[in-house]
Amino acid sequence: MKVILKGNCEPFNPRYVIADDNDKIIDDAQGYGYKSKQSAYKAMNYKFKGGKQKKQQKEGKKKAFFKKYDGLEKFINDIYEINFKEILKGEVTEENIKQEIKEKFGIDIPSEYLKI
Repeated sequence: MKVILKGNCEPFNPRYVIADDNDKIIDDAQGYGYKSKQSAYKAMNYKFKGGKQKKQQKEGKKKAFFKKYDGLEKFINDIYEINFKEILKGEVTEENIKQEIKEKFGIDIPSEYLKI
């Protein structure tokens, strides 16, 4: 698959489409075309190269993790709400939050699960 310039588009406003190796159009953003090559490549990755499934798998693992430890998600939200200003100033770091979780729940939480 590749990204090519859409036919019949204005020269000052180029649009791009996703095509197969024989230049047959596979996706054209509902007829409008993608505004940039980057957005066309992003859509190609998401739709045709497993991006959607990878995202769903990550979300499933995260939900299963929080389901295993009752009250963990609320505890993390409370930490963010209480320490909002300190986090923005850099006084409270991700490591400090992970340490509090380790003291309360006795687990090492992956950093990606702390992202809101």
